Amino acid sequence: MFLRENLVSTILISIGFLLPDFYLGTIAEILTCSIPLTTLCGVVGFSFILSFVKNRWFLGFILTVTIITQCIQLNHWAYFGTPIHSHDISKAFLEVDEIAETGAASFAQLWQVWVATCLSILLILIGLIYFKKRKRIPYCWVLVLLILCITPVLSYIKGPSFFYTKPTSSTIYNTIRAFSDWLVNSNSKVKAQDYKPYNITYGTSKVKNIVVIIGESISSRYMHLYGYDKKNTPFLDSLKNTPNFAFSRGVSSSVATTSALQLFFNSFHNPGFVSLIRKKDANLFRIAKQQGYKTFVISAQNEKLFHDTGVEFVDSFASEKDIKKDLAKKGDEALIDMLETFSLGYKNLIVIHLRHIHSPFDTYTKYYPDLAFNKQKTKDRETQTQQEYANALLYHDYWVKECINAIQKILPLDTVVFFTSDHGELVGERGLYGHNLMEPEVVDVPIWALAINTNPSHIAFAKNTIVSHYDLAKHISALMGATIINPNEDPKKQFIHSSEIYTNYQFMPWDKDSQNVTFLKKEWLNG
Repeated sequence: MFLRENLVSTILISIGFLLPDFYLGTIAEILTCSIPLTTLCGVVGFSFILSFVKNRWFLGFILTVTIITQCIQLNHWAYFGTPIHSHDISKAFLEVDEIAETGAASFAQLWQVWVATCLSILLILIGLIYFKKRKRIPYCWVLVLLILCITPVLSYIKGPSFFYTKPTSSTIYNTIRAFSDWLVNSNSKVKAQDYKPYNITYGTSKVKNIVVIIGESISSRYMHLYGYDKKNTPFLDSLKNTPNFAFSRGVSSSVATTSALQLFFNSFHNPGFVSLIRKKDANLFRIAKQQGYKTFVISAQNEKLFHDTGVEFVDSFASEKDIKKDLAKKGDEALIDMLETFSLGYKNLIVIHLRHIHSPFDTYTKYYPDLAFNKQKTKDRETQTQQEYANALLYHDYWVKECINAIQKILPLDTVVFFTSDHGELVGERGLYGHNLMEPEVVDVPIWALAINTNPSHIAFAKNTIVSHYDLAKHISALMGATIINPNEDPKKQFIHSSEIYTNYQFMPWDKDSQNVTFLKKEWLNG
């Protein structure tokens, strides 16, 4: 049969590449990885092309690179519980002795990783070497090399954040992206800053249940609760004067979703202190686990947005791909339905990450076409965009009402709900739109809190003041019984960070008092 040996070779090579994912992720359940259809198709296609390569030296090179990179990825993932990131790869080469010592000590727990690795290598070797009669094309290695260059080139063009790892995707997917970023963006990594480590003291938790809702692109200045002239927050308005509700103007830590989540969940304050994120010393999920909380994350967005947020400490993690059909039918209300499926513990930390309010702002009309206070169309872009944005916030208020009702059912006692947004949005101010821009409007976010049958003093910090994401993270940590002391903190000056926090990025300092935020634009600096 024509190309029969190439096809058999393709099957063996493909199984070799994917065996660690299948065995360690599905059977042994040591890793959180899976094999998406796109990855399966990509591996099979690449293996088929590889089966035509004639140059033995090139095949040896491919095999060597595969062995080294996959060994690093598999052992890192199995040991730490999360895929290796580009900024940690250098450690694998610089700390060989320490890694070898730790690996030897952990062999009893990680032996299945080595078994899967050896079987993977064996299958790839058989696929490339044993079938000598397979059809070979003299310069097919050039095509393979071009394919291998695609990801590094895209990483260079789009920047490191485009290829952040995904904690539930395949190992080969994460390996290619992490090492590609390491190769092409290593010179732009942020320089180490001389900061003192945080001091964290642990005591008794103050509240049993904490729910953190993180919105998408929501600015407080377009909410009636905060003084906007359109009444688009009727539910939140009804809570405004109740003792169990508090709200304040908020300031996000960043202008982009991924970095905002990383900074928030790691209680990040000082520019360039990336070792804090890598070590997870002040990570909220880690603190929650330390204090006996069961942790849950449900997100309507891509899982890679939770890169370096501490998902290795999360008991139950579900992203957009896990509930894709439900999100298509109901939008973010699918997240509310998931709350009832949780197997809750005695103490719980639940994070709900939303998608609605992301541009285009009228997406919610697929589910509620009549939910708008103004449907009149206009040719003026600024007016039309602001109108659609304000309408979307009316839907958001409805969503909040439904979510609070669900939370009160499953967690009726000793519960505090916090809300903020990843960042704000520009909707025509000074002719600007969207986010990712270092502008004050992009970090304008709402922060509110609701106490459900618990002491209202737990939310008093959010009344009549300015609250940053950093402030909110420290407060949540304190409610879990952990006091974060940052010796590098300036109580009057905080920082807004750009979207590329692992590079020598630009940040914007701002002076804070109880009622005003003064952005020090003339003091913008590079880390």
